[in-house]
Amino acid sequence: MAALTRLVAGFSVLALCWASAIAAGDEPLPVDAAASELSGEEEPEESSSEKTSQPKRFDGVFKIPNTEVTIKLGGFVRVDLIHDFDAIGSEDTFDPSTIPTDGKPGENTHLHAKWTRLNLDFGRPTRFGPARIFVETDFMDPDSTLRLRHAFSTVGPLLVGKTWSTFMDEDAMPPTLDGEQPLAFLIVRQAMVRWTWSRSDSFLLALAVEEPDAGVESPEGVPGNSEDPLPDLTARVRWGWGASHLQLSAFAGEARFRSDAGPKDDATIWGLNLSGKAMTVGKDALRFQLAYGEGLARYHGDVAAALDENGRLEAIETLGVMLSYQHYWSERWSSHLVGSYGSQDNTAGQSPESVHAVEYAALNLVWEFAEGMSFGGEWLYGAREDNDGASGHANRLLFVFKTDFF
Repeated sequence: MAALTRLVAGFSVLALCWASAIAAGDEPLPVDAAASELSGEEEPEESSSEKTSQPKRFDGVFKIPNTEVTIKLGGFVRVDLIHDFDAIGSEDTFDPSTIPTDGKPGENTHLHAKWTRLNLDFGRPTRFGPARIFVETDFMDPDSTLRLRHAFSTVGPLLVGKTWSTFMDEDAMPPTLDGEQPLAFLIVRQAMVRWTWSRSDSFLLALAVEEPDAGVESPEGVPGNSEDPLPDLTARVRWGWGASHLQLSAFAGEARFRSDAGPKDDATIWGLNLSGKAMTVGKDALRFQLAYGEGLARYHGDVAAALDENGRLEAIETLGVMLSYQHYWSERWSSHLVGSYGSQDNTAGQSPESVHAVEYAALNLVWEFAEGMSFGGEWLYGAREDNDGASGHANRLLFVFKTDFF
């Protein structure tokens, strides 16, 4: 009950701001920014109900005969050619947290097509506004088995299902060829119930209840289990102008460790994320993110809490910074440069091999040589520093050939 009270108190201010905004403005509009990049790290695919009232065949949208339901097929085939000049534990993606810090050498070449995607987008009118169902899969699970990326439905301002977290900013996602994204960039897809309110095209506010996943690192010799007693509460506020935007988001949650030999111990986790995208010259764009919090690393697959010197659970203080720039040399040639840094204030209970800091940098060149077909190359650099000061680095060269279905 105490944990629930802390979470509700933390979000009461946001709820009051939301209520005040609605009272002062117009009626809520059926807008949801979380679906703005539904096919992944790509430009957004429009909902079938948003495109036209009578979809045309060349749009890739078809109307089911004798119904008001429309359907759009989407996806792409992608093949990656990867060469690692140094040892790294992640073959399919570039994850600096898997770089060995014992000086172990390594070199490897790898080809795969696991990023290939398939999606279905259904739409129909309802008395509450356009309704939508979107499902997308890829093959990034082990052994190239099918993996669920997105599965959600929307009607009016309500979204229910699995998609990008409300806490992250999918529209500030750097367009790297590497699918991992910089470790300092917050990226997670999870189940949620979200309500989005938009007063105009230039302002958006969303609140959500989302799937919790606050992993806990326990020291060796202290058996127990990590638990998630409460859902994560997330919120975002976005201001937009043209194709540019600025977003402030927040989350709060609860981590728990239940020792086999003692009582449970809880720690509140939270985070703030300031991010945005600014169009500069032509189609060139600057993207950034500055994130800080306790337990923040859980939004890129790391643990949220660990035990301190007294054996009590403590949320891990985390900082993440990302800055990128995309430049178009011409209509068909573009490059992207990104750098990011993430660090954690490790607790006394974490192991010497626990990650303390990571660096990520990437530079690419992409050629769209035909409609819906592209080829690109990317150099990637990563570095890892452990809790005990040990460090390692890795370099990778990645080539990608991609063909869009539509």
